[in-house]
Amino acid sequence: MIGRLRGKVQFISEDQLLVDVHGVGYLVNVPASTASLLADGKEGVLIISTYVREDAIVLYGFATEGEKELFDLLNTVSGVGPKLALSVLSTLSPDSFCQAILEGNLQRLTKIPGIGKRTGERLVVELKDKIAKRYTAIGVSPGISSGVSQTVSEAIEALLALGYSASEAEEAVAHLNLEGTESTESIIRRALGVLVKTGNV
Repeated sequence: MIGRLRGKVQFISEDQLLVDVHGVGYLVNVPASTASLLADGKEGVLIISTYVREDAIVLYGFATEGEKELFDLLNTVSGVGPKLALSVLSTLSPDSFCQAILEGNLQRLTKIPGIGKRTGERLVVELKDKIAKRYTAIGVSPGISSGVSQTVSEAIEALLALGYSASEAEEAVAHLNLEGTESTESIIRRALGVLVKTGNV
């Protein structure tokens, strides 16, 4: 299974691109949030989610682990497929979407193309507890400001880039007594200290 691709990017359309990896071209579907960070003809790195259908293997690419995790989570909801999941990520950041789910903010959710009131209600019902547990797991209260959750997400992504697994990064951050004014750099530094103490070096 493909987990990550690094190669020269060629845009086929606004939501599909070709990644040339040592002469092999991979067609990858991406949300607008990821496409905006890539340049045609330049090298790019994508975190990949692979979906196997009867007639094809389809790749979906993301700029961050958080986007991929939300994409995979959305696809567990009845009636939500990859196309709608990409629409969510093209409209809202993972933090903004999670906050809308936790607040049951249907007005915000129904602004996403493809999501009506009924689908929005189903998303809240099926995802609220799962998202609340994830916020708790990384040491962030669902009621805090999105700014704090953003710094936590950035810190976890930095730890992933350093080679730690998602579970190692999240557990390290969960050990920290985070304050609202703490910077991403401070969280990374303290989390690395936890990882060193626990032998994850």
